[in-house]
Amino acid sequence: MSLKIALIGAGHMGSIHLGKLIDLEDVEVGGVVDVDRNTLNNISEKYQVPVFADYKDIPDGLAGVVIASSTGTHYEVAKNFLEKGVHVFIEKPITSGINQGEELVELAEKQGLILQIGHLERFNPAYNEAISHIKKPLFIEARRMSNFTGRSTDIDVVLDLMIHDIDLTLSIVKEDVTEIRAHGLHFASDKLDMVSAWLEFAGGCVACITASRVSVNKERNITIFEKNKQYFVDLLNGRLTGKTKKQDGSIETLEYEADKVDSVKEELSEFIYSIRGDKTPCVGGKEGLRALVIAEQIKAYIARNKA
Repeated sequence: MSLKIALIGAGHMGSIHLGKLIDLEDVEVGGVVDVDRNTLNNISEKYQVPVFADYKDIPDGLAGVVIASSTGTHYEVAKNFLEKGVHVFIEKPITSGINQGEELVELAEKQGLILQIGHLERFNPAYNEAISHIKKPLFIEARRMSNFTGRSTDIDVVLDLMIHDIDLTLSIVKEDVTEIRAHGLHFASDKLDMVSAWLEFAGGCVACITASRVSVNKERNITIFEKNKQYFVDLLNGRLTGKTKKQDGSIETLEYEADKVDSVKEELSEFIYSIRGDKTPCVGGKEGLRALVIAEQIKAYIARNKA
């Protein structure tokens, strides 16, 4: 039996989600919502799916909803559907405020519903290969650079880009963050466009995370150091290079190149499987909320220490 899934927000990311939902087996698109009437007309003509200007107009009977609207709308829309007993997938970040995220997590647990957050780098096969080798990380360096696209300017670079690497780092170092330092600047928007953060963990691991949406070159990578070991994960190209220093001083090299994976399709498939009870999302509401908490602490440090 097909599951009826609605999409809220048909902008850049939402249109990508829509294409994947259309292609998924046993999924029926029960409605697409957007504030732009021309967008809705084009979608209706291309896909022959019901379209709505207001998410409250979607008829009952949905199994799940994918929320890809602006971050400021996540809380209101997700709460509406969770209260109706509908499973929810939210594009990262979970919400624009910590209290809102906490409420959604509690509501989903109370209702016994799936709340999944779209941190798609968790589906990067090079990253998953790397974590299968990592035992005790000592230092992590993550870099995420992109050109300025003009999208997602309702949020800063911490919630737009850096939160991906915050989530990855937290998934590697399963300890409390004990100290945060950070610096950031504006360049092309009225919000932070480049930020570098330094995180210290209870067990002694340190992470340096840098994100920029005003870079000349594209870059997405994370390097994990252990004692006598180093793992460089090229997230952009799906490659892992590992180096291990042997007792005789020689270097053993691991090279791994992943097959191309459609991470958006993978995360949506996981959402569908989770609704059916076949698995649990690797990034649930609690994981999405933890990443948001650290992101907000980074932003607060920068705000306190403005020159």
